[in-house]
Amino acid sequence: MRFIKLFIGTFLIFLLSLMSYGSASAASRILMLPFDIQSGSDLSFLQKGISQMLTSRLSSDESIEILSPAGAYSSKHVAEATALSTAAKLQADYVSYGTVTVNSESVHTDARLVRISDGASLVVFNQTGKNQGDALQHVKLYAAEILKTLGAKTSVSAQPVAQPTQQPAAVDDSHRHPDTLWTGDIASGSTPIRMMASDGTTEAAVWKSTKFRSEIKSIAIGDVLGNKQKELVTINDTSVLLHRYVDGKLELIDEVVCEMDHTPIRVDVADINENGRAEIFVTNLYHDKTLLKSFVLEWDGSKLVKIVQDANWYFKVIVTPGKKPVLTGQQRDMMSLFSRGIYQLAWVNGTYTESSLSDSPRGLSLYAFSSGNALNDGMQKTVALTSDLRLRVFDPAGEMEWSSSERFTGGGGYMPYPPDVNDSKTAGELRNKRYYLPQRIIIFDIDNDGKNEVILLNNKDYAKNLLPNLRIFKSGHIECLQWEDLAFASKWRTTEVSGQISDMVIGDLNNDGIAEIVYSVVDISGSAFNNARSYLVSWQIGK
Repeated sequence: MRFIKLFIGTFLIFLLSLMSYGSASAASRILMLPFDIQSGSDLSFLQKGISQMLTSRLSSDESIEILSPAGAYSSKHVAEATALSTAAKLQADYVSYGTVTVNSESVHTDARLVRISDGASLVVFNQTGKNQGDALQHVKLYAAEILKTLGAKTSVSAQPVAQPTQQPAAVDDSHRHPDTLWTGDIASGSTPIRMMASDGTTEAAVWKSTKFRSEIKSIAIGDVLGNKQKELVTINDTSVLLHRYVDGKLELIDEVVCEMDHTPIRVDVADINENGRAEIFVTNLYHDKTLLKSFVLEWDGSKLVKIVQDANWYFKVIVTPGKKPVLTGQQRDMMSLFSRGIYQLAWVNGTYTESSLSDSPRGLSLYAFSSGNALNDGMQKTVALTSDLRLRVFDPAGEMEWSSSERFTGGGGYMPYPPDVNDSKTAGELRNKRYYLPQRIIIFDIDNDGKNEVILLNNKDYAKNLLPNLRIFKSGHIECLQWEDLAFASKWRTTEVSGQISDMVIGDLNNDGIAEIVYSVVDISGSAFNNARSYLVSWQIGK
């Protein structure tokens, strides 16, 4: 039976990949060789970060195809003659290679794009900076030069966007990150699309971004710059990105590339240290997703910097209207994903430490529940998604009051369970068991009718949740539920989208004073057959 399930799952993945695979028009093929890092210490993580950032920016343009080198060239310098020969064998049109020299006081970046047909150096790049972070800024500039030289339709942001005072400075579209251009599906690009929710009566204004060439894992909204405006934070498998919404578009402010073998899985934003700038709390896994090393970023006036790293905390920010945000955390140990006890965390002596034990139902993980006046009876109730994907309501004493018959499937983000030392199976077999991260449950009066709704995403799995270690997504939507005396009933839902909704938040993305539902959609997951593709949607009710 286990073999049959595995076979069915593998076959479905193959079938879906073929269905989504389309023929591409002729593109400029660039062999991207890893940069040679010359330093007295091991900076392999910097090499990986440079490769990921450069590949991401160039492959965002459909007229460019990136080729990866063979393993022999993965970690050492390659002479130009060898690079040209390798590129010719792979039928590449161009080859890119470079060197980053790092010492105690400076960093120097040299890079080159060479045309294979005649050996001409189309881009010769040289930049000097003060530290390793400057090397990543050099890569952004280098990518912009390549896109400009090849006449690509899009370009990238070369420098972080400066913090605005009154009106944000205009940014030339030719220097914007293509993944961050936010436009509607209509020509003007500044007027929302007016449409109905799937109940046929609820009017909504909808924005949809252009496509990201990556899989957006989680999103958050908050005043990161400390300018009384809201910014958007997104994470993918390798990076944390900070964006700002301006005149119907998203502009990239800064990007932090994660270290090698690190994978961010959840992001939240709040000003917990009360310095006027919201911190970015990144729950982060490493060592093949088996260990926890979370970190916290903060804006220093020109860029994002780490103020806490290697924290053994799953982070979650609880936002209640009219109250200060509360940071909560839960730890893990070698034998279990979640240790007992969920704590409220406070900023003390330059770090976040537990201040009190959070009052939450026993047995629930940090991400599985939300608390508030969900039934509109004036009482604090806990609304949770349990392991069987059913929505349940618990009273303050932890007794279950209600359970849904419907299942609500979250996204594809997961962690492998740690091996059970009492099980006779090998650790490798046990590690294949997956714990899928619960989706967010938001208790909020989104339509300002004086009654709270429970808002959560709901994806459809091709296998109907019959394969515990595999999810193959068909479509998804946002569900708005309201309590009707005996049970939660659907009040309205958003339009169904193909793929999966990976995360959802409520916040004032466009800074117009009205909260929107903002969610990320992964319409193509990354695989051996396809590059990942995702986009963002803003859904404003009653506009």
